[in-house]
Amino acid sequence: MLKWLRKYSRSWFIAAIIGAIVLVFILWGVGGFKSPGTQEVAQVNGTPILVTAYLKQYQELVKQLQGRYPGELTEELLKKLRLKEQALNRLVDETLILQAAHRMGLQVSAAELREQIRSYPFFQEDGKFSDKRYQMLLARNHLRPPEFEDQERRRLLLKKVYEEVTGLAKVSDAELQDFFNHSREEVNVQYLAVAPEPFMARHQPGETEVEAYYKEHQADFHRPTRVKAAYLLFKALDFQEKVNLTPADVDQYLNDHQEEFFQPRAIRARQIFLAVPAKAKEEERERVEEQAQDLWDQAMAEGADFSQLARAHSQDAATRDRGGDLGEVKRGQQPPEWEKTAFSLKPGEVGLATTPKGLYLIKVEGVTEKEKAPGAEAQAIQRLKAEKGRRLAREAAERARAELGPASLAEVGKKFGLSPQETPLISQKDAVPGLGLMPAFNQAALALKPGEFSKVVEGPAGFAILQGVEQQPEHVPPLGEIKDEVRTAVQKEQARAEAEKEAARVLESLRQGEPLAKAAAKAGLAVKETDFFSRSRGFPGQRRAEPLVQAAFRLSPEQPYPDKPILWEGQYYLLAFKARKAPSPEEFQKEKDKLRTQTLERKRQMLFADWLSRERQQAKIKLFELP
Repeated sequence: MLKWLRKYSRSWFIAAIIGAIVLVFILWGVGGFKSPGTQEVAQVNGTPILVTAYLKQYQELVKQLQGRYPGELTEELLKKLRLKEQALNRLVDETLILQAAHRMGLQVSAAELREQIRSYPFFQEDGKFSDKRYQMLLARNHLRPPEFEDQERRRLLLKKVYEEVTGLAKVSDAELQDFFNHSREEVNVQYLAVAPEPFMARHQPGETEVEAYYKEHQADFHRPTRVKAAYLLFKALDFQEKVNLTPADVDQYLNDHQEEFFQPRAIRARQIFLAVPAKAKEEERERVEEQAQDLWDQAMAEGADFSQLARAHSQDAATRDRGGDLGEVKRGQQPPEWEKTAFSLKPGEVGLATTPKGLYLIKVEGVTEKEKAPGAEAQAIQRLKAEKGRRLAREAAERARAELGPASLAEVGKKFGLSPQETPLISQKDAVPGLGLMPAFNQAALALKPGEFSKVVEGPAGFAILQGVEQQPEHVPPLGEIKDEVRTAVQKEQARAEAEKEAARVLESLRQGEPLAKAAAKAGLAVKETDFFSRSRGFPGQRRAEPLVQAAFRLSPEQPYPDKPILWEGQYYLLAFKARKAPSPEEFQKEKDKLRTQTLERKRQMLFADWLSRERQQAKIKLFELP
């Protein structure tokens, strides 16, 4: 159990399906056959998962990612993140949990559901549930009360199963002490980095070496299937000029998107303040940041009481005793960093703001006054034109596609005022000149035989219709075409081997007792020092370098050097132990209760993930083709 906690104490942990219900995503393959009537994406022990539920879940995941990848949420990224599989996994997991709830005899009563909904701050006015506000907010989010209440009932039922499965979890004092020591222990090491680049010039591989390398590594020089395609592009920008908007159109658009174009003028909020001294060292600042993150996690937990957290942890004497309550806050009353976070939150949400004085955890409990955001009309006009322009571009592309066949690409293009363009040979991963990375375009092109036409393909710039021109099958080019590329690869391999040999030589001299500075000077290497760092903070300058972290914490005065050089991102690292620092017993006692809560929740999450994994193994899960 403790080994598992150690392994995942720095990871993203297990993604939540709803509220406090924490699940593990097991990414399995999806079948290539269609469901009966194509209305189902899966069956779990005979229970169908419908396409409509899957599409809704998928869109929710997309919305969540839009905040993390602003402007970068491409089709290629969605595919890399396996978002379709994640959406289906969530629904399969939820179905399994609800089936288990039925077996366990768990139910959610009408009184429990009513109490839960009435407890949400965003449905309250002056601290009391408002049915008018409830109806208004649901309507604004395109939800009907029965639909929302069914969602809440399912969420509460999921939570009951989670509590039933994990209710016996316990954490001993010995586990806490061990985990605390492991996570807070710090080490300081010196290190050298041996890179291959300085050795490149020493190697000039001959013809025999190049030929031998080519024969042994042909897969490294594999060329994927490439195609050349002609296309017509219906640019959305060109069609925006044809869009005519009336003031009524703009007013209606603003009204339909109030959440985006109207901003709070005044809010009701609470805060937790954690001071960061102006001259604080990086270690102290990171400690406060970790504390803020822990408090944020607690504040986001199901049933959390933000006011109690503020009374226990806030360093703002003016608001601490009243649970961090600021009352009504209008724009211009708080620091800019505070306002940027607070006024972007919806009622019930918690945000974290960094100011010159320190960190603020802010919870918005209600919006008391709204105003139209600066430039709202101009933004609405721009977006409305863009939306209608894309719609007109798509309609034109669809009309043009319908005429292809009897008419050529050039003839249809002339009718629509467009000239066919032609790509060079491209693979799935290549950017299209003039269009950039457009995975759907490449995918459509690769599916075409010479002369064939594609369906309308959507991309950031607009809509394209493609015609296959040439297809080059996947192959390995003959050595004569890529000899320089192969020669460079041989050089890199020889330089890497020499760098590894040099690192091993320096390490051996250190083991023989040669001082680090002297060994480094002989090898022409710079000695660097990390200063103290913990496992959670990672190797300074290489935060994701887990091999370096593991090696550093294995060192000791008795074993000051690693067994062998550590390869990380193309360089060979030699570490030398300097000092170790254990956390103080006083610090453990101070954080013991908080640590127990966190460790217990991690253990519960692990138990639930194990239980859910067994449920999956025992279930009859049938997967169909995803839309």
